[in-house]
Amino acid sequence: MKLWRVDTDAQTLALCSTGGIPEVIWWGAPLPAGEDLAQLAASLRQDLTGGMLDQLPPLSLCPEPARAFHGQPGLMLTEADGTSLSPAFTFAGAEETSVSLTLHSTAPGLRLTHVIRAQATGVMTLQTRLAADRPVRAQWLAAPVLPAPAYGQEVIDVSGRWIGEFQLNRLPWAQGIRLREARTGRSGQEHPPYALFPDAGTTDTSGAVWGLAYAWSGGHRMVAEEMPDGRRQIQFGAALGAEVQPGTTFESAELIVAFSTAGLNGIAATFQRDIRDRVVQWPDKARSRPVHYNCWEAIYFDHKLADLTAIADRAAALGAERFVLDDGWFGRRDNDRSSLGDWVVDRRKWPDGLHPLIAHIHKLGMTFGLWFEPEMVNPDSDLYRAHTDWVLGPADQVTGRHQLVLNMALPEVRDYLFAAVDAILREYPIDYIKWDHNRLLPVVDAAQTRGAWELFDRLRAAHPGVEIESCASGGGRIDPGILARTHRVWLSDSNDALVGGRAAPHGVRDGPARIDARRGRHLGKRNRMVEGE
Repeated sequence: MKLWRVDTDAQTLALCSTGGIPEVIWWGAPLPAGEDLAQLAASLRQDLTGGMLDQLPPLSLCPEPARAFHGQPGLMLTEADGTSLSPAFTFAGAEETSVSLTLHSTAPGLRLTHVIRAQATGVMTLQTRLAADRPVRAQWLAAPVLPAPAYGQEVIDVSGRWIGEFQLNRLPWAQGIRLREARTGRSGQEHPPYALFPDAGTTDTSGAVWGLAYAWSGGHRMVAEEMPDGRRQIQFGAALGAEVQPGTTFESAELIVAFSTAGLNGIAATFQRDIRDRVVQWPDKARSRPVHYNCWEAIYFDHKLADLTAIADRAAALGAERFVLDDGWFGRRDNDRSSLGDWVVDRRKWPDGLHPLIAHIHKLGMTFGLWFEPEMVNPDSDLYRAHTDWVLGPADQVTGRHQLVLNMALPEVRDYLFAAVDAILREYPIDYIKWDHNRLLPVVDAAQTRGAWELFDRLRAAHPGVEIESCASGGGRIDPGILARTHRVWLSDSNDALVGGRAAPHGVRDGPARIDARRGRHLGKRNRMVEGE
């Protein structure tokens, strides 16, 4: 038997292997330094009853059907031609440091690696990697699989909608699977990648809570399963079938795990500290977060320099510190049916470019921000007319908000978008980008998320002083993966005053229908920021 432990100030994760993929034997409060892990492993042995196998297969970091594991497997794999694979892995070695543990297991032609890191913020990050000696298809690859608390009585996960993000759902544990799957192509209001597992009797301020956040900005899948033998497991990974191409290497996103004995408030504080102090990479960490003014609902697409300078005067007088020019400054963007993808300043509206407005805003002591939606394209755009082959999904797909989605897996798409956004950032003194994502994807494809991340990373490297905000129909892309590349997020422009109340009218762009949109009658959006602090 091989034994390991990983510790932070707030939690311990202990593992053992008896020859196969290691399994977790403890996840919770910090164990004493001299804890006998062998005895701990022995204490988890379960009695057998009628109808069971003579030996229970382990609930490992990647449960294997080939080991007669009858619950949800941690890996679903086929050959490139679709022939089913059911490998049985054996433990091959471990690499240990003071803050990380890397575990290797092998099967013929395959190598499975689990990486566990202790972070200074008190959380741990876990990741699974798969390597093959020939192309294979990974229909499902879970991040390292964890046991759920045996005495907890409920699962708390998160759902929501536009103007009603991040609603907590409480469901009792029961035999079978609680399955949440986001197939919208973004982390989404519908199924954000978070889950909490409280112990029995836990309240907002006391009791044990185990928390997980999956750092992935695309479609994802969560499984919370209670098996007939009483064991419970938690799995997170990309949505089923999101890896659409065969390959020789695959990896899960990082799974961030936390533990607290201070109830739901304690676990919230742990995750907030981790986002603020580790995940978000600030251009200047000491700089305070400025108060925003956004002009969208004051003018919509009707851009006039005189109106915007007058509104900027009023915003500055009220104490705004950053002025954001929203949609409508580019291409021939007179409504939401055209010009997404044509990221050049509209000289009909801005004959001298954006320089006069920015100079006025800077004279008022505010910084300047600009709206983009780089991942999208309108059929009525110069970009689409030139590159219909750059669109993600089938040619006859239904549009969303009159938009199609650019295929971010294509290097030529990313190169075009980088060049277009980079040119604007180089010409104008822009402090901040509001990066929107206003429709669901037509297909689930993990390569779309990786491509978007690559574009974020490339722009961040070229313009390290520019802050980026993630907006996706409001709070539709809020996860640790996107927050590693952005600095703040935007929730829906107005939140439903009654939890569970009726939904807002359809067809309204980022704002409720009751807003009076007549130019100059109000200051625009109420700033509803969620920040890493």
